[in-house]
Amino acid sequence: MSDEVTEELKTQVVEFFKQKNKMLTARDVANGLGLDHKTAKKALTELVNDGTLEFTSFGGATFIKLVES
Repeated sequence: MSDEVTEELKTQVVEFFKQKNKMLTARDVANGLGLDHKTAKKALTELVNDGTLEFTSFGGATFIKLVES
C-alpha cells in the first residue's frame, strides 16, 4: 500500500473514531485499519490540521480524539 493519504482513507479514519468513541493512539488506528504506522500518522496529522481531530495529552501519552462540536 502506498503512503498516500486519500479522502477515502481520511473518511475511514473518522468513521473508525466514531465507531470506537474514545481517545486512540496512532498505533491503535494503524492496527485497527490495517495500515502502515507511517501512513496512519500522516492521515491523522492531516485530519488534525483540517480541524476534524485533535491531539490531547493524558498521563504522559499523546492521544487523538474527535473534536467535540
